[in-house]
Amino acid sequence: MIPALVGWGSSSMALIGPAMEAALAPSGLGFINEGRGGETSHHTAARIGSIPLLVAVEGGRLPSAGMVRLLPTELDLVPHSLKPFAGHVAGIPAVVHGTEEGVFLTRLRPGAPVAVDGDPFVPLAASSLHGHDAVLWMGKNDLNRGQDAEGVIERIVSSARFLERAGARVAVVGQFVNNGAEPALREQVLAVNTGCAEHFGTAFLEVQDFLTSPALPEATGIAPPLRPRRAGSRGQATLDLH
Repeated sequence: MIPALVGWGSSSMALIGPAMEAALAPSGLGFINEGRGGETSHHTAARIGSIPLLVAVEGGRLPSAGMVRLLPTELDLVPHSLKPFAGHVAGIPAVVHGTEEGVFLTRLRPGAPVAVDGDPFVPLAASSLHGHDAVLWMGKNDLNRGQDAEGVIERIVSSARFLERAGARVAVVGQFVNNGAEPALREQVLAVNTGCAEHFGTAFLEVQDFLTSPALPEATGIAPPLRPRRAGSRGQATLDLH
C-alpha cells in the first residue's frame, strides 16, 4: 500500500486539498482528498463507515435492478451535498448518492430482489482507505443547519475511533467561526472545538485561535484589514487593526 494521508470532511477539507498535496509531496506521502463541500458529519461518517447508513426502502425489498429511493435517515439533511460512494448492502454491490429529493441507492448488478430492513451499507472505503492515517475536518455544516455541538462531537469521536481501530493515526482539525455568524452559532462552534480538544489532546489542531491571533499575518505575510471604529474625540473616524 502506497503511503498516503486521507482527508475527510466538508468544503474546508475539499478546498485545502491542493495545498496538502504540495506540502506532502517532498516527503513522498500522497494525499487522498475525501472532502465534499456542504457535507454534514452524518454524510462523512456514513462514507467512512463509522456510523453506517441503514438501508430501508418502501416495500422492504431492493428492486432487481436500477435505482431506488431510501427511506429518510439523518443523511436527508441537505442530501444533495452527500458525496456519492460505493459499497454493499445485504451482499449487493451498489452506489449511494443524494439529490434534493433524498438519498438513492443504485444496484451495480441486476439480480433477484433482496429484502432489507435497516441493513448497514458498508462503504468500500472500509477496506481501501482505513489503513491510511487520516485528518478529520467535519461537522460545521451540521451547526449551520441547527444541529447541536454534542451530536457533532459524538460523530467526530466515533469516526476517529473507528479509523484508529483499523490501524490509522488520526488528527482532528477544529472549526472556525464564519464572518457574520450569529452569537448562538459561534458558541456552538466553540463548544465543538472545546469538546474535541478534550477528547483528542495533541491530535487536535486548533484553527479558530490561530485565525484570530497576530500569528496569522505573521505566518502569511498579509497585513490585517483596517476596520472602522467609533469616531475619535474630535468627531473624526479612526481605524482599528484586527
